[in-house]
Amino acid sequence: MGKSKFFVSVAAGAAIGGTIALLDRGTRQEMSSWASYIMALAKDPEQLTESSRELIDRATETAQKINEDVSFIKGKVDDLKELTPEVKDLVQETKSTFVPDEQNPAASSPSAQYPSS
Repeated sequence: MGKSKFFVSVAAGAAIGGTIALLDRGTRQEMSSWASYIMALAKDPEQLTESSRELIDRATETAQKINEDVSFIKGKVDDLKELTPEVKDLVQETKSTFVPDEQNPAASSPSAQYPSS
């Protein structure tokens, strides 16, 4: 018996809240446009199917583009990881070529040649 009062009270509260919300002109206009849209879909269910297919196709296409972009970026990051030690070695070699050993303490230091990571 208590459950029936609960559901009746919830339904009454929803109806009162909906009525209060419809006092606003903008809300009434928006609900009117939604009602028109739903009535049009009820008359032509193929339109709903068609728009759903288009939405799914666009989402699939977008996901594929994102996947391609992520793969491209991952490839560039991997290339950069491979290139970084080569550039570091090249800079060290160039530095040791142009700077004499007494002015380049890093060239004679074993820890500078093989830094720990």
